[in-house]
Amino acid sequence: MFENNGIPLYIQLKHKLLKEIKSNYKPNDLLPAESQLLKLYKVSRITVRKAMEELEREGIVVKKQGKGTFVREKKILYDANSIGSLTQRLSKQNHSLQTKTIEYEIISREHYVKDLLHCDTLLCVKRFRVLDGVPFALMLNYVNIQKAEGLQKNFKIQSLYTFLKQEYGIEFYKAEETVEARAATKQEAKKLGIKEDAPLLSLHRLSYGKDGKPIEFSDIVIKSDMYKHKIILTREK
Repeated sequence: MFENNGIPLYIQLKHKLLKEIKSNYKPNDLLPAESQLLKLYKVSRITVRKAMEELEREGIVVKKQGKGTFVREKKILYDANSIGSLTQRLSKQNHSLQTKTIEYEIISREHYVKDLLHCDTLLCVKRFRVLDGVPFALMLNYVNIQKAEGLQKNFKIQSLYTFLKQEYGIEFYKAEETVEARAATKQEAKKLGIKEDAPLLSLHRLSYGKDGKPIEFSDIVIKSDMYKHKIILTREK
């Protein structure tokens, strides 16, 4: 089962377990107990433990006290250094971000986003998104309804930004984005399949057109254990 090729036994076992996980397990699935792995692969207890420690260090599995070892949910990398929708960015990483539910709200009452976009009436697109079939994010996208008339009737594709460009000629040239951690509300937790007060990442982004005027505001919450933010820093001249 294992080769005498100079590669430590626990590393060979790690690779076999990784291949098995990718082929036969889904996120949050329970892996066989240590005693089962000993019999299955005919190795020592220390070899199994070191292999599992490697998988945990690499973020493939997670140990839960008294429950066992589980396949960890996928964590995607979000590159915050260029303009683009979440759907567009994830498709480049070979992830499938789908819309499970979508709602629309026309807002004419007082609302802080109206001041940000300098408009009288907002259209809010509310979406529940799943990543590779796993609950992932709740997204609110606000636009000036006068600049996207009929969007709620015609929006049929996954990427809102692509649709705005194709149908309305709206393109994004600059954005200001903030990221902060907060606890999930009861309603958010129910939709995302997590516990109330579980950690979420909250993203707020104000996007601007070529003329420098704000044209869209995003309010997004993402499960924190499925997400990491990438920012490139350069030395000031």
